[in-house]
Amino acid sequence: MIQRVRPAIGTFVAIEAGARTEGSALAAINAAFAAIERVGSLLHPRTGRDSRLLAGARIGEIVRLDPWSYDVLSVCRELHAASGGVFDPCLPESPGRMDRIDLSAVGCAAKLDDVALDLGGIAKGFAVDRAVAALREWGCESGLVNAGGDVRVFGPGAKEILLRSASGEAYAVELADEAAAVSEPKSARSPAEHVGYYDGLSRKRVAGRWVAVTAPLAVLADGLVKCAMLCPPKAVDSLLARYRARVIVRPDSGRRG
Repeated sequence: MIQRVRPAIGTFVAIEAGARTEGSALAAINAAFAAIERVGSLLHPRTGRDSRLLAGARIGEIVRLDPWSYDVLSVCRELHAASGGVFDPCLPESPGRMDRIDLSAVGCAAKLDDVALDLGGIAKGFAVDRAVAALREWGCESGLVNAGGDVRVFGPGAKEILLRSASGEAYAVELADEAAAVSEPKSARSPAEHVGYYDGLSRKRVAGRWVAVTAPLAVLADGLVKCAMLCPPKAVDSLLARYRARVIVRPDSGRRG
């Protein structure tokens, strides 16, 4: 297993690749980092190409998106609906919500209201998924991608990882062809782009708390961990069942999935 660590998308990204040869593993890792950088170039909240296109578009104007950007917005729309509007990547300072972004034309988006879109709460998980896809496309039989706490593993058998809370406590979790994501209160170690947490339904900002979730895909784990932090317990249980996800641990409640 070959490992490399680099700064990317506002955090440190660690990638492990198991392939037939070291050269194959290194080529796969380079492709995985390229995929992560591409997600950042598209969806960074301030400098991403498609983020800027949507921000600058007129209300009703149809914007042609990169397929990856359209995929992320489609997941956001689905989680927004499934959570009853609690999950929402549209900042509360503007009136528009996720359901006011028209995605009916495949590959395109149109704002129906003024929205301030910030995909920082889910794009990192999507980047992890794209990196895993790149590793597989380059022939890797097993691997791991960890982007600042958003982790996905694949390959035979389970792999133990450590999830750390803001207080420094570590929780050992076994992942087998699945992903995990962690959310915690904004702190000095948070990326500069982290704007904090807010309830998409009430539009109120919240302090946040430490929550960890596993799911089949990192993009789902990244989105669902916000739902687990913000939604009522019954709604959380319904969402987890729908997406074959689970809450690992809530340090403030002691609940384990």
